[in-house]
Amino acid sequence: MITAQGSGSPYWAQVLISTLGLFGGASGLGVLATIAVQRRKLRADTAGALTDAALALVQPLRTRVTELETEALAVRDELAASQRELQELRATVWELTRTLERWRETIMAPGATLRRIQALVAEEERRGRDRPRRRGP
Repeated sequence: MITAQGSGSPYWAQVLISTLGLFGGASGLGVLATIAVQRRKLRADTAGALTDAALALVQPLRTRVTELETEALAVRDELAASQRELQELRATVWELTRTLERWRETIMAPGATLRRIQALVAEEERRGRDRPRRRGP
């Protein structure tokens, strides 16, 4: 309590100082409350701005990822076709190598004659026509 007796200042000065302190404390609390409310609003505004910026960055990335996935599928299809073609070419090379080896053996045989070589080549050609041909790309 405020009393005029134990203090060296007049009673009205103590009342004035107490009143100013009360108003100062109340306005201080008001300032703190305002800061707390504005801080929440500032956080919400900041979160909104960050969300908008993130969405602005993410959308082009999503578009680019979709484009890259489409390109990747096309490249995979092309790779599969190339692998099939390579497999067919290897089989053809193997068959031709075997044919050349048979011809070489016939030509280099001790009893080789022109007629035997011609008969072998004719037989190979006949077999080649009877086989189903591979289709090109």
